[in-house]
Amino acid sequence: MLFFVQSIRDESDFSLVEEIYKNYNNTMMYTAKSILKDQYRAEDAVTQAYIKIIEDLQNFSFENCKKTKALVVIIVKNICYNMIKGEKRENTVPLEDFEDITAEAEDGPLDFAITEENYNFLLSCLSKLESSYQDILSLKLFYEYTDNEIAKMLDITPNNVYVRFHRAKKALIEEIQKRGSGYDKI
Repeated sequence: MLFFVQSIRDESDFSLVEEIYKNYNNTMMYTAKSILKDQYRAEDAVTQAYIKIIEDLQNFSFENCKKTKALVVIIVKNICYNMIKGEKRENTVPLEDFEDITAEAEDGPLDFAITEENYNFLLSCLSKLESSYQDILSLKLFYEYTDNEIAKMLDITPNNVYVRFHRAKKALIEEIQKRGSGYDKI
């Protein structure tokens, strides 16, 4: 990793990476160790995360501490999951298999103007979804990354991002509908 840090020529970029290290390295290590259950593999995962962050430094926004923490944790988690999967990569599911997603899912709760109350309700529903769905929805909706940017971060194809996003969106809509409580208009 030292090589990559030394390859940073811009002083502001170097300071930014140094700040990320100071503020989030322990969180990144904790996340990696909790998933991988091995100190050395966790260190490898965190190093890979730093490499990914350094390579795409200009594509990330690090202005908000909570968003930065969430972003580095998502990156580390996905690197860990990829390490666990090993060399075997899942085949991308053809999009034609998912054309039957209802129009309701396309025009559902994610298309409304988010008020603070709706935002808190949405976060509550989001927290009930599985982690991979939370990650893809957060990156797409809250951080506003494109499918290509997310694909690069998660080391998957843009088509896979599209499929996962629609599955996550459908699961979120089901969670919102399950809770009901006056959110029929959403």
